[in-house]
Amino acid sequence: MNPLPNLKSLRARKARIGSEITPAIRKVLRLLAILILAAAAYCFYAGIPRIGYLAIAFADVIVVLLLWYTYHLQKLPPSLPAKQLEDIIDPALLGKLKAPVTPQRLWDVVMKLPEGQFMCDHLFLHSDTVKNNLSNAEADSAQTWQQAYGLINHARTPNLHAGTLLVALLLTSPGAQQYLTFNKLRPEDTFEALNWLERQMELWNRPKQNFGGIGRDWAKGYTPTLEQFGQNISQSVQYAGGFRHYVAHADMLDGIVSNLARGASVALIAPDGGGKSTLVRALAERLLQGKNRELQYYQVFSLNASLILSYSGQQLESLMLTLFGEAVASGNMILFLDDAQLFFGSGTGAFDMSQILLPVLKSRNVRIIAAFEPRDWQQMQATRQALTTSFASITLTDLPQEEIYKVIEDNTMQLEQRNGVLITFEAIIEAYRLSGQYMQELAYPGKAINLLEQSIPYAQERVITRETVQAAVEKTKGVKVSVAAAPEADMLLHLEDRIHERMINQVRAVNDVAAALRRGRAGVSSPNRPVGSFLFLGPTGVGKTELARSLAAVYFGDEHQMIRLDMSEYQRPEDVTRLLSGGSKTERSLLSAIREQPFAVVLLDEVEKAHPNILNLLLQMLDEGQLTDEQGRPASFRSSIIIATSNAGAADITQHVREQGTLENFERPLIDKLIAAGQFKPELINRFDEVVLFRPLNEDELSQVAQVMLKGVNQTLAVQQLTVQLTPEALKTIVHQGYDPEFGARPMRRIIQKTVENAIAMKILRGQAQPGSVITLDVPDLTQDQNSSDANSNPPGNPPVPPQQTPPTTPQPPTPPAAPMPPQPPAGPYAG
Repeated sequence: MNPLPNLKSLRARKARIGSEITPAIRKVLRLLAILILAAAAYCFYAGIPRIGYLAIAFADVIVVLLLWYTYHLQKLPPSLPAKQLEDIIDPALLGKLKAPVTPQRLWDVVMKLPEGQFMCDHLFLHSDTVKNNLSNAEADSAQTWQQAYGLINHARTPNLHAGTLLVALLLTSPGAQQYLTFNKLRPEDTFEALNWLERQMELWNRPKQNFGGIGRDWAKGYTPTLEQFGQNISQSVQYAGGFRHYVAHADMLDGIVSNLARGASVALIAPDGGGKSTLVRALAERLLQGKNRELQYYQVFSLNASLILSYSGQQLESLMLTLFGEAVASGNMILFLDDAQLFFGSGTGAFDMSQILLPVLKSRNVRIIAAFEPRDWQQMQATRQALTTSFASITLTDLPQEEIYKVIEDNTMQLEQRNGVLITFEAIIEAYRLSGQYMQELAYPGKAINLLEQSIPYAQERVITRETVQAAVEKTKGVKVSVAAAPEADMLLHLEDRIHERMINQVRAVNDVAAALRRGRAGVSSPNRPVGSFLFLGPTGVGKTELARSLAAVYFGDEHQMIRLDMSEYQRPEDVTRLLSGGSKTERSLLSAIREQPFAVVLLDEVEKAHPNILNLLLQMLDEGQLTDEQGRPASFRSSIIIATSNAGAADITQHVREQGTLENFERPLIDKLIAAGQFKPELINRFDEVVLFRPLNEDELSQVAQVMLKGVNQTLAVQQLTVQLTPEALKTIVHQGYDPEFGARPMRRIIQKTVENAIAMKILRGQAQPGSVITLDVPDLTQDQNSSDANSNPPGNPPVPPQQTPPTTPQPPTPPAAPMPPQPPAGPYAG
């Protein structure tokens, strides 16, 4: 086969003629034919038949030309089996090809056709940039045509259209491939976009189905209440001319139809978003087509649960009886109960109609399709076995990725038409990826479609891109998923310095945590695990908790972005349920907290004290980045940092530092000792990204801790426009009093409260500190104010309090001298 199309072949000439007959020309020709025929009629009427016949002849030529275009040129069929390349080129494309056929000129041609524009728009390509990266040599187009021929063989389609040629141009040009790579598009993405176009072309070219017929229209009974509280799915499919969507789980339709045909009702079991409603619409189309004689003329009617449940008590029961009564009387009704658990529940907003529905199911007077989530169906089986046995259960399994993409793409076209936006293919890819990470409560393909819908308000210039989807996730889920911009990138690069503004020493711990955060934000680490997971080992008061708090403040923007659990409160087997509660039985469980704050530090204090069953759950959290609550709903930890702290081995760490002065190369021996002692299991240790040892603080580091705490005091005093500073001697005194090798920096907070904060309070109350002043405290200020506070001394002017008496709780002002009493009137009957 010639690698280049022969533009002088008969089919090519026909295609060029067809391309020249534009819609405007066809409109003019039709109008001209009508006018000529009108003129011919007038000629016959006026008695000049020769001119009339001549006019008819001209009109016939125009009509023949229009018919030739309509039935031949417009749909110029491919010549199969193909002997030459031009035999399989789409006529719209072939008609626009002109010599010389260079890659750049081919790009201009495909951009004039709707298939090429579809591909360019949805791949989000800049047309001029791609063209500039293409060759302008005719010899280079042979490789493009060869690639295009291979694509149609792979797709098993007999037609080489503009979309196929566009992909071939992209794949055969090194410059275009670099452009694709720069825009994070793979060759596989162009193939999938081409498949998307092929499916859409099939839908565009499919004629509307006619499901009509007098018998079908008359078969429906009188159902006014059903029409008020539901939607006729069959009618909506009929008006649309068919269900124009890719139908996942199409193999399940035979089973559904078989059960309905013998009078049984069906329970469709799948998570939200799993395709239950789509399958029911496909069923409605199948019944309209009349392929199953047993269900001929049957209508599928969906009940509106929220509207029905707005009624209460006996009104609701009466309404349900009326609805079922109309369905039975119609004789051709299939009721669809979406969110069926609302009709069988006992909680808020639900109504248990088991007693009403059970006789209906047993008698098989009306067919029902009920959609359940797996956990609701399991609960039904446990509590209402008689009811569930009346249904034929059909479980919809998880779809493979290629089928999920097909469903998303079909729904994307609807979203575009309904909202007047363009949704790029990269947005579909990103919606699939991010919905899998951050929308575990839903199933594919529904959650990806849901995320695309949420992205519409964030569209830029009516275009939804990868960045648009990322912005939607960040706004709605409170997580960071986009590439770090310049300010954030700078913060990540200097994260250690930012943390050390709050955190004293522990350089290795800070470095390890900062490195994990950089890996996570740069997209290097696994997206299916937490951003970072660490086990902090060390004595009390050395900064383990402070590092977690610093991370929340510096990286997550607020130190309240931290979920803290004291694992000593989870020492019993039943505490597993409390930890995994979905929030209905406890005020705030771990899973309810992470759903509220998915972008946070999760701090598990004293993890070694937790029950072994809880430690096993921790393995799953670190491995898979998620936990499942008691109702089967997953909660994601993939945007969080997991920090477990423990005092295990604290004595060994302190002794080793005392003897060696450093913890270098001590990590492995300590871990082996803790595992041998049974304090930690090796599988748990191995799940953490890093096991970090914290060494005890010395007096120099404690001095730095004191200065950091003084910054906190000054932040509090800033409201009163006051500042406090210590002399070097005063600082040494505080450090000496607060130094405790066993408790680290913990006593320092109490010492600052008893000395510095107490001294400032006394000066403020005495009027010795005015707004705008700097309070300098020396050793006598600290000891004097502390002693005076301890002795509960009174202000000047009051007599000293005897030791055996209890001093007043607040200073009292001096008692003024008594004023002379005015003269009293004599007592009498009117006195007082």
